[in-house]
Amino acid sequence: MKGVQVDILKAKIQKAWGQKMDKAADAVLDAMGVQWQSMLAQAKAKGDLQEKLRALWSEK
Repeated sequence: MKGVQVDILKAKIQKAWGQKMDKAADAVLDAMGVQWQSMLAQAKAKGDLQEKLRALWSEK
């Protein structure tokens, strides 16, 4: 019975708020993409710094 109620509510919620929920999901995905790119950039910067320091300390 609970499963049927959930299915009915899902359909009603989708009908009532579907467009807003789609836009909200798009906004979340966009933000996650920006955050992921930021994390990649930070990791690259850290790796670049480590490589530069390694090269600096290995100079004669």
